[in-house]
Amino acid sequence: MNNKKGFTLLELLVAATIVGIMAVFATISYINGADDSRIEAAKLRLDALAMAVQRFRIEYPIQQFDAANAKMMNLPSASCSNALPSGLIGCGFVDNGGWHDNYVEFFVCNEQKTGSCTDSPIDKPLACMTGRSGGKQVARYNKGYIYCVSATEKGETLGAE
Repeated sequence: MNNKKGFTLLELLVAATIVGIMAVFATISYINGADDSRIEAAKLRLDALAMAVQRFRIEYPIQQFDAANAKMMNLPSASCSNALPSGLIGCGFVDNGGWHDNYVEFFVCNEQKTGSCTDSPIDKPLACMTGRSGGKQVARYNKGYIYCVSATEKGETLGAE
């Protein structure tokens, strides 16, 4: 009596190969999704930073801003520091979390395309973020990345291939 109640080695190898291929695609999809989530979270923080700049400008319209050094000048109180965004945090315009990101750096532009905001893809940016140098950024942005927000528009640029 010949009893065949199992799988052949060839059938098991084919099944294992198919599962392996599916795992590769799932891993790639997960990595890209995680990168996209990091960038979207950073964009939300940048929107909050731009709104804080607008609120600061409304409340203190005569403040001078040094865009090259990302510092506010002639601040109204000692509780506000002149470095940004910490100055906006000290003045109570933005919360204290999320400004030290491994993938992007945040900059306040205050409608000036100077310093770190020189390459802004939009006119009069309030705030920008760029991909962090030194390999600590989303892999597909290694050629350079900048995303900026103004009072009326948003724009991003991916570096040339």
